Amino acid sequence: MKKVYIAGGGIAGMSAGICLKKKGIPVTIYEKSSKVGQNRHGDYEGLENWIFNESISSFFSNIGFDYSQIQSSPVNSFMVHSIDKDPLLVESKKPFFFLVKRGDKKNDFDSQLYQQCKRVGVDFVFNSNAPDSCDIIATGTRRASAYVHGSSFKTSQENQVHLLLGSQFSPKGYAYLIINNGYGTIATAFKKVKNNNSNYLENCKKYFRRLGIFISNEEGFGSRGSFAFSSSRIKLPIQVGEAGGFQDYLFGFGIKMSMISGLVAGLHMCGEIANAKSLLININKKKRISFLNRIIYEKLSDDQMYFLAQKFSFSNNPLSILEQAYKWNFRAALTWINSKRKYEIRPN
Repeated sequence: MKKVYIAGGGIAGMSAGICLKKKGIPVTIYEKSSKVGQNRHGDYEGLENWIFNESISSFFSNIGFDYSQIQSSPVNSFMVHSIDKDPLLVESKKPFFFLVKRGDKKNDFDSQLYQQCKRVGVDFVFNSNAPDSCDIIATGTRRASAYVHGSSFKTSQENQVHLLLGSQFSPKGYAYLIINNGYGTIATAFKKVKNNNSNYLENCKKYFRRLGIFISNEEGFGSRGSFAFSSSRIKLPIQVGEAGGFQDYLFGFGIKMSMISGLVAGLHMCGEIANAKSLLININKKKRISFLNRIIYEKLSDDQMYFLAQKFSFSNNPLSILEQAYKWNFRAALTWINSKRKYEIRPN
């Protein structure tokens, strides 16, 4: 049976790898770093709970992973802040998302996925560039449309999650502070604005200092994202994860989409063409609706963002608002056709 070679040992690459190995296909993953997750710094990210309908445990099982072996924390409430406005509490009976800590330590998300891959026999080659003949490309984004600047830190403060909205903190994006089990992440995700050299991360820190939340002994990090669309067809080499444009374009919750894209590639390579195509059709619909949501979001003023946050705060079921925002229908399809060529992929 032909061995499959994967370039990139990130979340998408490992998802493809474990899918293939569990179906009896030998697989080798090439990772240029010395460890999986080495380019992360213990920062928190969320596994969203509104784009895909299945439970979190079923989702991971369908990819090939055991969610019970993943350390995560559900988030059912958070505070929303906007400059010179009253903070808003948003609560849900079902979790909005599940926090995972990114990195190469034992309890970090990336490392836990790696350990599951190793247990089933996925081969890894570290400190090595992948050969040009790789079947699956999972090497991350190649051009930037949005940026993330942040810091990770240790803290004794109680668990809490905050969302910051407004151009002072994150133009056309959002900023956040997460403190969970003694570790914290503060970050701003923004689309670059021409002739604006503001230090958005420092603005966030100043805001929280006024609230009595202090950040020290921090380790900075940065990343970037792309709003570029890849082909909707499966062709070799198969691009997955951010390399293939698989992410949530509205809020950047890209982990689940990356994992599904890896599953699509794995199924295709082991001959389950129909299943792979069906999954790809579904995920492309989610990508497109998130793209339309992004266009709408970028048109909002700071006051309009706060008004929208009030809708969530006053709602008895704010999660359902997000779920409805990701429904693909005829109206969304028409809007997609009219909008996709007008949106500027690269930063202004």
